[in-house]
Amino acid sequence: MSKIVIVGLGPGNPKYLTREAQRQLCSGKPLYFRTFVHPSARYYAAFGRKIYSFDRFYDHCSNFEQVYRIITGSLVRAARRHGTICYAVPGHPLVGETTVQRLIRICPRFGIKLQLIDGLSFIEPLLSRLKLDLLEGVTILDALALDHLKEPCRNHLVIAQVYNRSLASRVKLRLLELYSPEHPVTVVKAAGMSRERSWKMPLSAVDRKVQFDHFTTICLPPSESSTIFDLIGIMDRLRAEDGCPWDRQQTHQSLRQYLVEEAYEVVSAIDSGNDQSLCDELGDLLLQVVFHSQIAREENRFDFSSIVDSIIAKMIRRHPHVFGKKKADNACQVKTLWEQVKAGERKDDKEQFILSVDHALPALLKAFKLQKRAADGGFDWPCIKGPLEKAREELFELEEACINKDQVAIEEELGDFLFTVVNIARFLGVNPELALGKTIGKFIERFRHVIAQAAKKGRPLSSFSLEELDQWWEEAKKIRKINN
Repeated sequence: MSKIVIVGLGPGNPKYLTREAQRQLCSGKPLYFRTFVHPSARYYAAFGRKIYSFDRFYDHCSNFEQVYRIITGSLVRAARRHGTICYAVPGHPLVGETTVQRLIRICPRFGIKLQLIDGLSFIEPLLSRLKLDLLEGVTILDALALDHLKEPCRNHLVIAQVYNRSLASRVKLRLLELYSPEHPVTVVKAAGMSRERSWKMPLSAVDRKVQFDHFTTICLPPSESSTIFDLIGIMDRLRAEDGCPWDRQQTHQSLRQYLVEEAYEVVSAIDSGNDQSLCDELGDLLLQVVFHSQIAREENRFDFSSIVDSIIAKMIRRHPHVFGKKKADNACQVKTLWEQVKAGERKDDKEQFILSVDHALPALLKAFKLQKRAADGGFDWPCIKGPLEKAREELFELEEACINKDQVAIEEELGDFLFTVVNIARFLGVNPELALGKTIGKFIERFRHVIAQAAKKGRPLSSFSLEELDQWWEEAKKIRKINN
C-alpha cells in the first residue's frame, strides 16, 4: 500500500525537531520538502542526500492554489511510484498547511495512507514571545484569508505568513476598516529561530519598518470595541437573580408593545435622515431581539445563536442565485426566485398560510399583508382599474350611511373603504403604513408652522378664522417645497 509520511519541521531551528521527525528524515525514504527556505530543510540538504523541493513552482505559477495543486499531485504520483515517501513541511502539519489539507482529502481516493509526525508550530514560540496564554483566547488567520474577519476580534488576533511588504499593506488596509490607526501591533519575525525579532508600532505604521518574509506574523491585542456578545452578556446580567427587578419580570407578551414601538422609531429615524438617530434606534431594536432571545434561552427553547443560524439558513436558501446554481440578472428575476423558494417553504394548507397574518400588527399593515397573501394565492384583480372602481363603490356606500345617520353602517362602510384604499396602495407598490406615516409627518410639520404663527400674534389658535389658519397652512406647504 502507498504511504505518505508527513513530517512537521518545527518553527525553524533544527533543535526543535522531534526525535520521530529526525528518524523519519534520516530513514532513506524519498524526501520531499515543500520549501528549502526552512532552516531545517537546508540543514538536511547539507548532508548531501538526494532530496526534492517545490520552491520552483512558487515562481512559475500564477497563484498559490495552482502551486498547492501541483504539489499534491506530484506527491500522489511519487507515493504510487515509490510506495512510501516522506513529505516535510514547516511547523506542524496541521497548522496553516494547505497542501496537507488537500492530501487529507484526496489520498483516500487513491488508496494512499497518511501518517502525520507532529512538529512544534510557530504558535508556541510566538506565544512565548508575546507572553500569551492560548486558553485566554487567540484567533489565528492566514494573511490571505482576512475576508472572513467581519468585526474587531474579541481575542488576541494573530495574522500569519505575511510574506512581503505588499501583502502587509493589504493586511493593514483591511484591518484599518475594523481597528483604529493607533491600535497597537506587534510584528514578530522568525518566531522560534535564532534570528527571531519583534517590533511594536501602531497599526498605521505596520508596513513601513519591517522586512517581511514567510516567517513574519502580525499580532493585535483584543479590540476595546463592543460586540453583540457584550450586549448578550449585559442582558444575561440584567436577568440574573441579583439583576434588575423590572427586566427580570418581563415576558415575551409584556415586551410586545416595546418591540412594535422600537420598530416604528427606526422607521421614523430613517425618514428623518439623521444617522445618529438611526444608529440609536437600531440599537434599541436590537436590544429587543436580544431580550427575547434571553428569555427563550432561560426557558430552554432557543437562544441568540439559534436566531442567527435560522436567518442565515433562510437567506442562503432564498438566494439560490448567489449561493447556488440558479441565475438572476435583475431585481425582477430575484423576486421571482424568492417567491418560488417561499412557496416551497409553505405548508400544504394554503388557506391557513394566507390567513396566518400576525394579529399584533397595526390594522393598516395587517390589511396590506393579508391582501398580498391573498393575491399570491391567486385572489386578485387583473389590473388597477378593479380596486379603483371598488373604492368609488365603497365611498358611495359610506356617503349613503352618512346620509341615513346609521352609525353602525358608517363604521362598517368606512372600514370597507379603508380596506380598498390599502388594496390600491398594494397594486401601486406602496406600503400604506409608510405612506400614511410620511403624511402624518408632513401634517405635524405644517401644523407646527400654523401654531407658531398664532403664537406670534399672541392669541389662542381657536380665536382665528378657518381662512386665516388655512393661509398659514398654505405658507407651510410653500416653505417645505422651497426647502426640498
